[in-house]
Amino acid sequence: MKTRALSFSSYLFSLTENKFSQANNLKSILSKKTNFKLPFSPKYLIIGVVVLIAGGILLAVKNTQTSTATSTADTKPAAPVVKNKQVINKEFSFPIKDSNNKELSKIKYLVQSATLQDEILVKGQRARAIQGRTFLILDLKITNTFNQGIQINSRDYVRLSVNGNAEELVAADIHNDPVEVQAISTKMTRIGFPINETDNKLELKVGEINGKKESVKISF
Repeated sequence: MKTRALSFSSYLFSLTENKFSQANNLKSILSKKTNFKLPFSPKYLIIGVVVLIAGGILLAVKNTQTSTATSTADTKPAAPVVKNKQVINKEFSFPIKDSNNKELSKIKYLVQSATLQDEILVKGQRARAIQGRTFLILDLKITNTFNQGIQINSRDYVRLSVNGNAEELVAADIHNDPVEVQAISTKMTRIGFPINETDNKLELKVGEINGKKESVKISF
């Protein structure tokens, strides 16, 4: 880019120098043969033309760069449309255990919200529900207070009861597991359940697989 700029500057300098020479020759000829005098020095006209040309080129380059940047920004995938949303903001605490089942620390498991949407983005790929179906998506925030990084399966802590059926609980099919949470840090993630659009009486059962579970009702 720097080499191009220098070449362009050299070209403008050469062009200006040649035009100055031609203008001075024209002025000399007119003065000798016709006693005609220009109301201003021709070099100012040449300078103006050169400046206009340079300005036009720079403006064209800038517009091209702007157009390219806009085109790049437009390629980003649009966020899925949310049909309904319920804010939950309910936090749970679960133990981190070693291979001997000894508790080392705890994780904070926050269910932020539940949404209904017909499209989802999973690992950069867009998926759309078929006719008559939709997705129940949970936004989660997992905080690791331990001084070492951990990996957990976020879907293991939530089950879904549909249409009031507490005997047949549904596990999340949509997830980013295993979720890696670095030491003393927080990670945002999501899990989702494909459901029928006619399903109702939705209720989350949150807790460890073999532990007691708390109920969180979903109503849109």
